[in-house]
Amino acid sequence: MNIIFERGLSKENATLLCQWSNDRGEAFQEQWMGLKISYPLTYDKIKEMKNVFSIFDEDEFLGMIQQIRIEKDNIHIGRFMINPKKQGMGFGKEAIRGFIDLIFKDESIKSISLNVFDSNKNAKNLYTKVGFEIDEVIETPKLKYIMKKYR
Repeated sequence: MNIIFERGLSKENATLLCQWSNDRGEAFQEQWMGLKISYPLTYDKIKEMKNVFSIFDEDEFLGMIQQIRIEKDNIHIGRFMINPKKQGMGFGKEAIRGFIDLIFKDESIKSISLNVFDSNKNAKNLYTKVGFEIDEVIETPKLKYIMKKYR
């Protein structure tokens, strides 16, 4: 396994992401994209997103992750998705670890945060395994956690 990040997302890979997401339905899209992106996912919606990174294992496209915003010395990440056929094989864990390392190369960044819905147990467990801790609980409109990892 050799996880590589590439800034941006080709149309071909964005189309694959849309297919993976749309095949699993609206509730799945809401889990990984949040509530602001309407279903179904389309290339036009993805191409509007800033600071998106493609995730590869060697030259095989695995998924995407996004740096959503910078808040002082914290980077908020999200919209993390791995090919459903590759889930449960360690790719997600290696990808998130690699992205953490990439972000922390910038010495001015002291923490990384993300949101995860309570119903997304697999993602919450993954983030806990790589060192994120619950920083805040948000009860409405859907129970979710803001998790944070410090340098």
